[in-house]
Amino acid sequence: MKTRPVCDPLVQCIPALCLLSLALLPSAASSAGLEGWREVVFDGKTQYRLEQGCWQSRARGTASGLVHEHTVDLTRTPHLHWQWRAERMADWPAVDEKSRVGDDFQARVYVVKKGWLPWQTRAINYVWSRQQAPGTSWPNPFASQAMMVVVQGPGGAGSWQSFSRNVREDFRRFHDLEVDTVDAVAIMTDGDNTNTQVSSCYRLPEFRSTP
Repeated sequence: MKTRPVCDPLVQCIPALCLLSLALLPSAASSAGLEGWREVVFDGKTQYRLEQGCWQSRARGTASGLVHEHTVDLTRTPHLHWQWRAERMADWPAVDEKSRVGDDFQARVYVVKKGWLPWQTRAINYVWSRQQAPGTSWPNPFASQAMMVVVQGPGGAGSWQSFSRNVREDFRRFHDLEVDTVDAVAIMTDGDNTNTQVSSCYRLPEFRSTP
């Protein structure tokens, strides 16, 4: 059985007693063709490649993501828009995705608000769930500072899915926080906990003033 740090990808890693915020994570590298984005690697590299107008992700029991760190003024552009698609659903094992051993997703988009101290960092994971209905939410099993929010339930492969979220309202709802800015947005397809091969394609998230 392979070992790994206790971590919520893209939010923090906890080797022993240390919490590391997104800004301090190791194994980050520039991503070719993605200006302003970088790769954060946790457990092997998920492959990201521009194909036919979208960023194709292919995870083979791996966990890495693409992150764009920049300050976003939510008073002006609170609405996050993105799209994703998968040709088929992965062959997931029968494990609870709310647990540590099941914490993998066909597609997810993160929004991160950094704190002064690493454990004050907060995040929202918008996920494509294989088990839960849209609107379901729960604290991430590795780090309760990250809330998992289902925007797409089981099924739906084969066609583009479009999303718009008011991030300012979501931080108020899920973290009871009034935030005017956020500090990073990210995408990730991962299969490291379940050792699953999984793929999706993303049209990258962007903040806008309107829904």
